[in-house]
This record gives sequence, structure tokens and C-alpha cells, in this order.
Amino acid sequence: MTNNDDKLLERFFSEAARTDIPDAGFSRRVMRSLPDRTLLKARLWRAFCVAACLALAVGLRVWTRLGGWAAGVLGTMAESGLPRVNLLHAAVALAVALALAVREVVDCERAWW
Repeated sequence: MTNNDDKLLERFFSEAARTDIPDAGFSRRVMRSLPDRTLLKARLWRAFCVAACLALAVGLRVWTRLGGWAAGVLGTMAESGLPRVNLLHAAVALAVALALAVREVVDCERAWW
């Protein structure tokens, strides 16, 4: 007996789901005006991750280690007898890479708006 009831309910709700009530776009406007909670959660999570990474970087003194690593790499390049790398070219390449990374982050943020 419950099987017949289930079939009747499914048929009733399937017909109701197919019914389109004309509202002149009211439902769409209401859905657009509702705040997007996932956007807020994503921004809060991103801010937390950035703050945690910065705290770790400061706590582990990453800047001094990176400086020592860079000095070692440049010293090895100078001692190896390879043709000298133009530091201006390397700086421009690094600046372009950073600019592209910043642009990507900004474009991702704009997509959420």
C-alpha cells in the first residue's frame, strides 16, 4: 500500500516541478539580490591562509634563508665560469612573473563580484 502512495506522491510532485509559474523575472531578481555566503567564506579562508603563511615565514625567518640561498646561487654562478647573467634581465623576468601572478589573483577576485 505504501508503494502506491509513493508512486502517487512522485507523480504529483513531478507534475508540480514541471509547472512554470510566470513571475516576470521576480524569482531571478530575488536570487540575485541575496548575499552570497560562499564568497564571504572563501575570502575569510584566503585571509586566514595568508596570515598563517606570513606568521610562519616570520617565525621561521624565511627571508634570511632566501637571501642566503640567493647569495649561494649567485656565488656558484660566478665561480662556475658561465657567461654572466644580466641581472637586469633576471629582474625584469621576475617583475613580469609577479605582475602576472597579481593579475591572476585580481581577475579571480573580480570573477566573484
